[in-house]
Formats: sequence, structure tokens, C-alpha cells
Amino acid sequence: MVDYRIEDAGQLARVASGQVDPDRLTLFSTMRNEMGFLPAFLAHYRAIGFEQFLIIDDGSDDGSFDYLAAQPDCVVVHTSLPYGAPLTYRDPDGTRQQTRAGVYYKIALPHLFCDGAYVAYVDADEFLFLPPGVTSIVEVVERLRAAGAASAVASVVEFFPARVADLSGALPQSFAGLLAAYPHFQAEPLVRLVPGQQPELLGRSKTARLFKTFDISPKVERKGLQRLYLSSKARKAQQFQKSPRHKTPLLLRSKDSRLTGTHNANLPPSSEVLLTIAHFVFTAQFADKIARARAWGAHANAAAKYRYYAELLDRMQARDGSFLDENSVEFRDVQQFIDCGLMVYPST
Repeated sequence: MVDYRIEDAGQLARVASGQVDPDRLTLFSTMRNEMGFLPAFLAHYRAIGFEQFLIIDDGSDDGSFDYLAAQPDCVVVHTSLPYGAPLTYRDPDGTRQQTRAGVYYKIALPHLFCDGAYVAYVDADEFLFLPPGVTSIVEVVERLRAAGAASAVASVVEFFPARVADLSGALPQSFAGLLAAYPHFQAEPLVRLVPGQQPELLGRSKTARLFKTFDISPKVERKGLQRLYLSSKARKAQQFQKSPRHKTPLLLRSKDSRLTGTHNANLPPSSEVLLTIAHFVFTAQFADKIARARAWGAHANAAAKYRYYAELLDRMQARDGSFLDENSVEFRDVQQFIDCGLMVYPST
């Protein structure tokens, strides 16, 4: 198997629409059939200051590609290996890892276009909040640059409605609409910044809490030859894959600074800036997303987590289940994130 390096990304990718302007503040994302979120996603990130969207379209057939290609600030990339294809990546330090093509693209592709610049990384169902008093993401980038920080991490906060019955209806087409339809979050810290080190993860995601509340436990499935023998690696892959509690949404792309996987960077992030991302998992698209992820199979461990999501949805629907617990609060403003430790940002 070929060992792909950062500089090899151009062998697997081609620009299908648009032209990259390296001087524009760029957001990078990989998408497949995300037409439901795209209008709200683009409108939100334009509103907070992003100037260009570098999007890998991973074989969408729901109109996403045509929609993105019609946007003057979007550059759409196609790749010869799909997101879930296995490959071997060797990083600049010589470390070799088996990973998926989508993880490699996230690490390597922005270096082709945005070397020396800060680049944002979010998924289609993730919406970054600006800190209190900040009117543009440019202010956050300038703070990081002035402090010599290579990146900033964020708490990934799952938003949800009150009850499973509230997942019905159409998916809202704006960020404000999404917050109105799915307004609740857990007011508990998920990340602790440690000066000079990688962040410390705290607590549990809302997904993990729901699995416990509704008695969802890992179950081993044996298919084909696995009925005769199931390796420990294959068995472990069918355990719960944790929902992310953090990620690195802003990173300086340089010869020294890069992502090392889906959520982490190689250099310690800022110890003064902790951002917050709203992750809209539990929406009107929840059942459809489960079905698509399981059919696609490109997520980690062949989308094992979505098998458990399917079981969770069935149990919640059978009981008209509530998403709420003693630490669930309704979103009012970003100061709530500061107050409960989900966001850190200097006041001056």
C-alpha cells in the first residue's frame, strides 16, 4: 500500500468548480448529501466573516454539488478515493498510520491551497459561535496570530429538542431556526485548556448520556467469516465510538503546524481561547442520517455508532422519550457558554 504524505494530496484531488484565492479566509469541509444543511451553513459562516469555502464533495447525489458550484465563494473538489477508503499516511515526523481517505484529506488538502494561513475545519451540521463582543471570526484569527498560537480548540456541544416527537417536521433553513427548533444543550464543561499541552477532555457527550439513559449497550455482530472467528480489533470496533467533545476548528497551516487526525493538531492550541461549536445531531434528519451513514459505511468502524443511534431512536420513540435531564438548559446567548465552561475568551 502506498504511503501518502501531505504533498501527495494533489494526486488524489482535482478542483471541479471554482478557483481558490489563497488570500481569502477559508473554511474547509467534506460533505456528502448535505443539501438539508447547506443554506443555513453557508449563510451562517458568511455572516461571521468567512470569505471562501473549500469543499470536498464526496459523491453527492442530492443536488449538493450543483448548489455549491453555483456559489461564487465556493470551490468544490472531487477526489479519486472516496472518504471511507483505507490508506496509509506518513506524517512529516515519519509516523505511519492506517486511516481513512477523508481523514487524510482533512490533514493534507488545505496545504495545497492555503499554506501559511489559518483555515477553519467544520462539518455541515456544525455551527461555530463567536465569543461575546466579537463581531467577526477575523478578530479571533488576529488574536491567535498575535499570540503566536497555531490553533484554537472548541467544545463540541450537541443541541437537541425537548422530546423525540420534536424531531418531526422539516429541517430549518437558518442557524436561528435550528437553535429555535433544537434549543437545548448540556451546561457542563467538556474541555479544559492546559498551557503548553493538548487539552484535557472532561465529562461525557449528550450521546453517551442518552445511551446510558435508554440502556443502549454494545453488542457484537458476527457476519460472514466472523461467525467462525472475530478478532479483538473487530470486536473493539463494535464498541461505542465516542461522540466528539472537542475539535480544532481553526488551525494555521504551515510546515510546522498541521492536523494529526480528525480532531487534534500536532502543536498545543491556544491556552486562552476555547471556542464553542453547536453540533446538530438530533434533528428532523436524524432517522435519515442514521440510514445514510449505515448504508454508506464510510464513518469510523463502518458506522458502528449509527447502529446504536438506530437502537436509541427506536427506544425513545417507543417511550415518547425526553432528551432533557437535570443539566439540560435552553440556549439564550453565548454568555451561557462562558458561565458553564464551554467557552473561554479574554474579555480584553
